Amino acid sequence: MVVFPIAFYISKVAAPARRTRLLLLVIAPFWVSEVIRTFAWILMLANRGAVNSFASWIGLPGTPYELLYNNVSLIIGVIYLTSLYMLLPLYAALEKIDRSVLEAASDLGAPGWRRFTRIVLPLSREGVVTGCTLVFLLTVGLVAMPQLLGGPNTTMFATAIGQVFAKAGDSWPLGSAFILILLAAALAYVGLFMLLFQPRQRKTS
Repeated sequence: MVVFPIAFYISKVAAPARRTRLLLLVIAPFWVSEVIRTFAWILMLANRGAVNSFASWIGLPGTPYELLYNNVSLIIGVIYLTSLYMLLPLYAALEKIDRSVLEAASDLGAPGWRRFTRIVLPLSREGVVTGCTLVFLLTVGLVAMPQLLGGPNTTMFATAIGQVFAKAGDSWPLGSAFILILLAAALAYVGLFMLLFQPRQRKTS
């Protein structure tokens, strides 16, 4: 998970006085429009962009790399665009974990990976489920970013639906059917995901 280390650092490692500033630093770029942030990635991933210029400056072979209008740029754009919606639920869940629990596990000799798998990950499951749900719902509806960053072979489902409605003729019924399929699939996925991974409440006698 890409943003889990960032959420864990802000909630548990950083000093309490710095957490608000770190959150603002992460959230600030998302105050800008999605289209503007997408064009920023186009400038960074272009053949003469920041990434290729840096790779050429440090002497990496094969530059410039084809990073734009393909699956690479699409994956980078999707991860960046949806990272905030994963970060905030994770941060809220990780902040609720009592630090004394981690300290007690450390005092009892539990290594870092065991503290993560036995304490941090189970107690942050609610944030993981919420973040994954938000990211999925946001991803299935992306239209502008795939058209700007993705090439002709990286069309996403929402973009394909938009192209169906843009055609002349009797294509609207087909587009409406695709929308219903997308809506039903999204609702089924979210319902199944939350059913499988939501915390189970113990019955009290």
